[in-house]
Amino acid sequence: MGGESGRKHAVVIGASIAGLCAARVLSDFYDGVTVYERDELPSTPDNRPAVPQGRHVHLLMARGAMEFDGLFPGLLDDMVAAGVPILENRPDCIYFGAAGHVLGTGHTLRDEFTAYVPSRPQLEWQIRQRVLQIANVEIQHRSVAQPRFDADAQRVTGVYLDSDGSEPDFVAADVVVDAAGRGTRLPVWLEQWGYQRPPEKIVDVGIGYASHQLRLPEGALRERVIVAGASRQHPLGLGLLGYEDRTWTLTTFGVGKVEPPHTFPEMLALAEELLPERISTALRRAEPVGEPAFHRYPTSRWRRYHKLERFPAGILPLGDAVASFDPTYGQGMTMTSLQAGHLRRALAGGADDLAHDVNRATAKTTFPVWMMTAIGDFAFHHAAGQAPRWYRPVGSLFDQFLGAAETDPVLAEWFLRRFSLLDSLYMVPSTGLVGRTVRHNMRLWLAGRRAARAERSGALAAS
Repeated sequence: MGGESGRKHAVVIGASIAGLCAARVLSDFYDGVTVYERDELPSTPDNRPAVPQGRHVHLLMARGAMEFDGLFPGLLDDMVAAGVPILENRPDCIYFGAAGHVLGTGHTLRDEFTAYVPSRPQLEWQIRQRVLQIANVEIQHRSVAQPRFDADAQRVTGVYLDSDGSEPDFVAADVVVDAAGRGTRLPVWLEQWGYQRPPEKIVDVGIGYASHQLRLPEGALRERVIVAGASRQHPLGLGLLGYEDRTWTLTTFGVGKVEPPHTFPEMLALAEELLPERISTALRRAEPVGEPAFHRYPTSRWRRYHKLERFPAGILPLGDAVASFDPTYGQGMTMTSLQAGHLRRALAGGADDLAHDVNRATAKTTFPVWMMTAIGDFAFHHAAGQAPRWYRPVGSLFDQFLGAAETDPVLAEWFLRRFSLLDSLYMVPSTGLVGRTVRHNMRLWLAGRRAARAERSGALAAS
């Protein structure tokens, strides 16, 4: 479809995962696509300064794996060939703790729930290599100063690049995709051009991370993914994931501005508190690699561009430039893959107002996931700020649901599939599941009462 009027050249700001996905989509509709990235891009799967979160645990959920493989056919097979573990969701592959509850399904889940465990540098490198192989896509190590806005046409017509000379270089473009991440300057540019800033939703999660790479003896752990989330009672959590290079990453985190353990001995102490003894025992056999890495994530932010009545043509935001989610839920990369799908459908449908269509589609998929994570943050993660009054009561109901899911495989599978964004983006159980939860918890309560009476009777008889 390249060569159509207004589809000659597209520019992407940022070679993030969102930017690379945007370039892949745009390459099918524009004669040429140029990605500008200010950071030096490594030629191997290494961490880079512009992605500080890359040193911490990442999990590619099932829905995200499917979406990325659709954009880049063969990606998953090539990652497996590179040693990336597959999480087949058997009970012995994962230890998953959510809000103080451990969900063990007791049986194998359906195959489409399979997830992959690439490190963030590995996934980004694999995607970048595929983008570099696209004939009409170019990635340049240049920094975008700002887009050029044509006030008469009310549209962006290209970008200015930082240069060594007195005047910035100008590159014309029919569309500019802002994939600059959380640090996007698009709200500032909109204001400069006479538009309103987008209204924002913000959750003050106050997350701090500390991560250490480890080497474990072969076979020390049967699980590949171990997660113990923070809860109402305990603002600290951890994740332990085994990656493609036979190294493991142990990440400890604190929510509500609680500082996580920083040193490896302190991390081990937390693991002994939160995890089964066999896992903490295996961790004591680990060999730390390098130095720990630290990162802070103060707020989750959703810039609601779909609410603006006026928006310039020729530019649109993608990825974290729109919404950045609490990373402890592990859904950010999957949400980016969904946005790339919105962009493809809007272009394939010949949208008259590309930004309007993409912004609205992004809002529809962002809303249910944002609501789910925000409820969890306020109900379980000690988030600060104003929240709708119904968030905490709903969180309490989900606490009961998760309590039942610990021993009910049907409830556990429903939760894990929704949490992985497979069946629906809405975490709303049916009346049948609610009834099953109530009955399950009632049986447990009655069993506890009977056990207590029997214990009292035994004590009286002994006396």
